[in-house]
Amino acid sequence: SESLGLSDVMRGAWRNVPFRFATGIYILNWITFDLVGLMLPFMLIYWVAGGDLLATVSLFGSDVALESVVLGLMLITAVAALPIWTWLARAIGKRLAYITGMSFWAVVQLMIIFVQPGQIAFILTLAVLAGLSVSTAHVLPDAIFPDVIEWDELRTRRRCEGAYYGLKNFIRKIAGAVAVFLGLQALGWFGYQAPPGSATQFSQSPATLWAIRVMTGPAGAVLLISAIIIAWFYPITRQRHARMRRLLM
Repeated sequence: SESLGLSDVMRGAWRNVPFRFATGIYILNWITFDLVGLMLPFMLIYWVAGGDLLATVSLFGSDVALESVVLGLMLITAVAALPIWTWLARAIGKRLAYITGMSFWAVVQLMIIFVQPGQIAFILTLAVLAGLSVSTAHVLPDAIFPDVIEWDELRTRRRCEGAYYGLKNFIRKIAGAVAVFLGLQALGWFGYQAPPGSATQFSQSPATLWAIRVMTGPAGAVLLISAIIIAWFYPITRQRHARMRRLLM
């Protein structure tokens, strides 16, 4: 079989137009997920819990850390919602299912800015609602890549799964690094102060609190809307994919 160098792989992937769209979706999707995951504990502690570093929620007779409950609810809901999004992707196509899920998540992200200190029930409700769409973010971007590979096979008559999945994993690492950089830089720009090691109560400045709230909520919504726009113009529709499969048989 023909051996391809890295430069050949990169040029071939760039000529694959659906891959460009899938890359944009993938980057924005995971920057959002990682950014929200990074900033959410800061918001829960310094805004919702009013600076209580040991904030807990009573759960089944035990006190559980607030951030653990919120993230746990989001994860449980995401796992439970997976069959729904799998079914919807089959019913209306991956592209429209992804747009639906991300639109719902963007609305939830915008609602986060309205959470006020002490509103534990509100933030728990938003965690459940976000979990419904987080499963979309985990499943559907990855499900798009096989279609991209088939498009490339139809164009070149050569399958390069290893190259494309290697690029996808590299893109995932870049997205995570960008999210961490943006989040930590924002905290530094707006004066975040790390609490002393022995502190159980610590407050941040109003500017820092505002930055934390924006980065946790509306900033994620902007990234998701950008991903939705790219997905809207993604060229492999359900009908085109069916035609591709017929031509490859």
